[in-house]
Amino acid sequence: MPITPKQAWAELTKLKLLGPTGTSPGIFIVDESPFQHEEGAASAKSEYDFIAGRIFPSSNIYKEGAYRLEMKFAPGYPFRPPQVRFTTPIYHPNVDKDGLVCIPIVIQTEEWKANTSLADVVKAIVDVIDNPKPEYIQRVYEQ
Repeated sequence: MPITPKQAWAELTKLKLLGPTGTSPGIFIVDESPFQHEEGAASAKSEYDFIAGRIFPSSNIYKEGAYRLEMKFAPGYPFRPPQVRFTTPIYHPNVDKDGLVCIPIVIQTEEWKANTSLADVVKAIVDVIDNPKPEYIQRVYEQ
């Protein structure tokens, strides 16, 4: 079952809260969504299938960059995690050569819950970029 416009709007709203404010530089900026043209109104041909944006890690190695992420709503979302990948090349031990992030929250494991939001996913990805997880280095997950 595809994601509904209401679900996509709720996810987008939570993601926008991760953006810059007067007191914080933010960790994520939305670049593309199904609601590109007007706030709250998706384009006629949109399928509410993805949201893309840039993360801004704070670790010394990555803080000078903005890394583009694409998050696609997997069939069965929110009961299955979104498909998340970097479209900006990033050399990191928890990101494979295709840009896929190797952490439990974005694979089908017991860590994924139906109430996990894309904002939670972005926070987890920024955390793993800033603090690499040796237990998930170069690991291949079957889905």
